[in-house]
Amino acid sequence: MPIRTRRTRPLRLIILALLAAALPFIASGCGSDSNKLVIGTKFDQPGLAVKKPDGSMAGFDVDVATYVAGELGYKPDQIEWKEAPSGQRETLIENGQVDYIVATYSITDARKKKVSFAGPYLITGQGLLVRADDTDITGVESLQNGKKLCSVTGSTPAQRIKDKYPGVQLQQYDTYSACVEALRTGAIDALSTDEVILAGFAAQFPGAFKVVGKPFSVEKYGIGLRKGDTTLQTKINKAITKMQQEGAWQAAFERNLGPAGIATPAPPPLDTSAGVEAGESGGLNLGKYSGQMVSAFWTTIKLTVYSAIGALLLGTLLAAMRLSPVPVMRWLGAAYVNVVRNTPLTLILIFCSLGIGTTLHITLTDPNSPTSIADSGFRLAVLGLTVYTASFVCETLRSGVNTVPIGQAEAARSLGLSFGQNLRIILLPQAFRAVIIPLGSVLIALVKNTTIASAIGVAEAALLMKEMIENTAALLAVGSIFAAGFLVLTLPLGLLFGWLGKRWAVVR
Repeated sequence: MPIRTRRTRPLRLIILALLAAALPFIASGCGSDSNKLVIGTKFDQPGLAVKKPDGSMAGFDVDVATYVAGELGYKPDQIEWKEAPSGQRETLIENGQVDYIVATYSITDARKKKVSFAGPYLITGQGLLVRADDTDITGVESLQNGKKLCSVTGSTPAQRIKDKYPGVQLQQYDTYSACVEALRTGAIDALSTDEVILAGFAAQFPGAFKVVGKPFSVEKYGIGLRKGDTTLQTKINKAITKMQQEGAWQAAFERNLGPAGIATPAPPPLDTSAGVEAGESGGLNLGKYSGQMVSAFWTTIKLTVYSAIGALLLGTLLAAMRLSPVPVMRWLGAAYVNVVRNTPLTLILIFCSLGIGTTLHITLTDPNSPTSIADSGFRLAVLGLTVYTASFVCETLRSGVNTVPIGQAEAARSLGLSFGQNLRIILLPQAFRAVIIPLGSVLIALVKNTTIASAIGVAEAALLMKEMIENTAALLAVGSIFAAGFLVLTLPLGLLFGWLGKRWAVVR
C-alpha cells in the first residue's frame, strides 16, 4: 500500500480547487439552455393568448411574441411559454424567470419604475362585459348602484375601479376565466378589463355575453423586459416596427380578434419613453395607503377571531367524537381530521368561494346587500379557516386528554358518570390547561393562514400588500411594513399563551 504523506494534501487541494473553478464553464458549455427563449404570457385569454388542450398557444399576443422571437433569431420550437398572471409579471421579470412578457401588459408610470417596456404594440381601453340578457348595465355609470363587478387581482382595470368608482362592489380573482365563470352563474353582474380581452371571451361564448358602453380608459400594451436592458428593448422595437410595416401585425389582429367583431385599428406608434423612469422617485407614499392598511389589518384580526372561535368549538366537538366509545363517531372524527388536515388550505378556501358561493349560490349573506360581495367573501373565508383549523385544535386537545391519568377516568366511570359528564367535568378541563401553549401555536398559525384569504379576494393584509407591490416600486419597504404588522399581531400572542400555560399548568 502506498504511503500517503502530508505533502500530497496541498496537491489534492489545488486539483480540487481547479476542478471547482472549471465546473461552471464546463456546465455552461455542455448543459446550457441558451437555445431557448422563455416568454411570459396569459394562458386564459381567448383571442389574445390561450393555451389549447394540445399544449399549443394561440392569440394575438402569442403571434406578436412569436414574430419578435423570430427577429431575435429564435424559431417557434425554441420558445418556452410561461404563464404570467397579472400580479406576478414584475416578479417574473425581476427574478429572470422570463426573457420578456407579452401579456396584455399596460404601460404605467408605476411599472416603468420596476421594468422596461418595448412598444406599445396595441392600444385599447377598459370596458364592461355583461350577460347577453342584461339590460340594466349600459356603461360604467350603471355600476355605481351597488352592482357586483369582477376583475383580476393586481391588474390596472381593478385598481382603476377601486380608485374612481368606489360605489362598485369589486370581486377580485386571480384569472379572468374565474370572473367569466362567476358572471355566467350570476354571482357577479359584470366583468371589467380591456375591450380586446372582453371581446375574446364574448367570441368564445357566442350569445352568452356582450360588451356594453364606451371604453373609459386608454391602455397601451407593451412588451415587458428587465429594467435598463436597452439593447433588447431596441431589438424588440425594431421587430414590432417591421411586423407593422410588413402587414403581419394587421393579419394577426384580423385572424385572432376579427371574429369577435372588432375592427382592425391602425398600428400604434412606438413610445420612446416606455423604458425611461418616471419622474417620481418611486418611494412609498404611506399617506395614500395608511387608511387601507389599518382596514386591512382589522380585517385580518376579525378573520382570526371569528375563525378561532369557530375552530375551538368545532375542534372540541371533533375531539369528543374521536374519544367517543361509539365506533362510528370515532371513525367519522378520524376521517374528518385526516382528510382536512392533509388538504391544502388554499384548495379549501377556493372550494368555499367558487364551489359553495359561486356554483351553489350559498353566500351566507343577503344578496341584495350593498356590500354582499365583500361580506360573502369574508364569511366564506371564515368558514374555510374554521374547517381547516378545527382539525389541528382537535388533535391538540386529544393530546391534552392523554395527559390526564387514566385512573381519573376510571374513577369517574365507577361513580356512574356518563361519557359526556366524564368528558365535561374531568377530562376536558385538565386537557385545556395542559395544552394552552400548543393552542397558542395553533392560533398564531391561524393568524398567518389568514393571508391565504387573499386568493378569494378578501381585502385583508396580504391582498393589500400584493396591490401595493404592484403599484409602487418600494418592494422592500412594503414587505417590511407588513412583516412588522404580523409580528405585532403574533409576538404578543406567543408571550400571552406562554404566561397562561405556566400560570394554569396542571400540577401532578
